[in-house]
Amino acid sequence: MTVTEPIKIKINQLTNRSDQESVIFNLFSLNATIDKVISMLTKSSATILVTDLHENTQHKIKYADVLYIDYVDRNICLYTTDGTYWVKKSFIKMLDILPNNFIQISKNNAVNIYEVQAVETTIGGNLLIKLSTNEKLVVSRRYIKTFKDYLGKAS
Repeated sequence: MTVTEPIKIKINQLTNRSDQESVIFNLFSLNATIDKVISMLTKSSATILVTDLHENTQHKIKYADVLYIDYVDRNICLYTTDGTYWVKKSFIKMLDILPNNFIQISKNNAVNIYEVQAVETTIGGNLLIKLSTNEKLVVSRRYIKTFKDYLGKAS
């Protein structure tokens, strides 16, 4: 029987916003789990150029900060805890560039799975998801199987 030591994790919280976030791995060798972590970290730091919905100014935001997206009037609305932004892009193209932690939940919506806090069934057969901000979104019946399969893979 092999007994392994638990992995040592050290986190240094930065206080200065101008400091660059970084991750250092001290490993004997790479494995599938570490590859997956590296992929998740790389994608979580990816950014997109958006326009503020109210001020009409452009910002660069991280995909990791996006709660969900909504396709309205040929524009993509991205909702974060800090505000609402838009991007002039087709929904299909947006789905192609989103990190893997986003899943389509209806014809015009995709959600950041890391922001989902609870899932419940509605009388009509849809799923209702509650986000970390207490907002609620509907998973339409057409996307329920894909959503459940995704949750099964993520656990």
